[in-house]
Amino acid sequence: MSNENNSIIIMRGVKKIYDLGEVKVPALKNVNLTVKEKEHISIMGPSGSGKTTLLNIIGCLDKPTEGEYFLDSVNINQLDDDKLSEIRNKKIGFVFQNYNLIPQLNVIENIGLPLIYRGIEEKEIVEKAKYYANLVGLGDRMYHRPTELSGGQQQRVAIARALVNEPVMLLGDEPTGNLDTKTGKEIMEIFIKLNEMGRTIVIITHDPKIAEYGQRVVRILDGEIIDER
Repeated sequence: MSNENNSIIIMRGVKKIYDLGEVKVPALKNVNLTVKEKEHISIMGPSGSGKTTLLNIIGCLDKPTEGEYFLDSVNINQLDDDKLSEIRNKKIGFVFQNYNLIPQLNVIENIGLPLIYRGIEEKEIVEKAKYYANLVGLGDRMYHRPTELSGGQQQRVAIARALVNEPVMLLGDEPTGNLDTKTGKEIMEIFIKLNEMGRTIVIITHDPKIAEYGQRVVRILDGEIIDER
């Protein structure tokens, strides 16, 4: 399926309805979205627009109520929870607003954590973690703990950790939300560099300035895509 126009994401008629007993809340309404391999897109919308629900479906954290979603040629709707978890681990790197680092672990240990779950040998974990620490500009901070790092440095660790499994796509959920303007710009420049190296990047944001870093901006409002440019 992904060979169709080189698309890594294909969504057709995706709806998400939350069933709250007597009340049914439509969070997404008939979303059609295609993202090509190695594309860098921004999905922008205000709070309550449906962008978090869309992120959860793109990231295989949830499934559509109706419609089809293909990720890298795999029909996500047909997968059970174990298979979804496997897809998340292998194909998607997540970068969140709050970094989600483990305070007791240093930079190298935080970056290497996903590889421990895969049973990779320690020597290889350290080598890969060092490579990605250098890639995001933390070569001189490898043995520091999160409390000894600035917010921007912590987000760099989170990006490196998202990359260590070598996913096909990086998914950023408001990745600059806790950072000042200058640091946010530095983080977005890392995403641009990673995109130039061949990663597909999808950034969810409410900030028009951050959205502008994408090659394409998709705007969502009230659960519908209202415009793309």
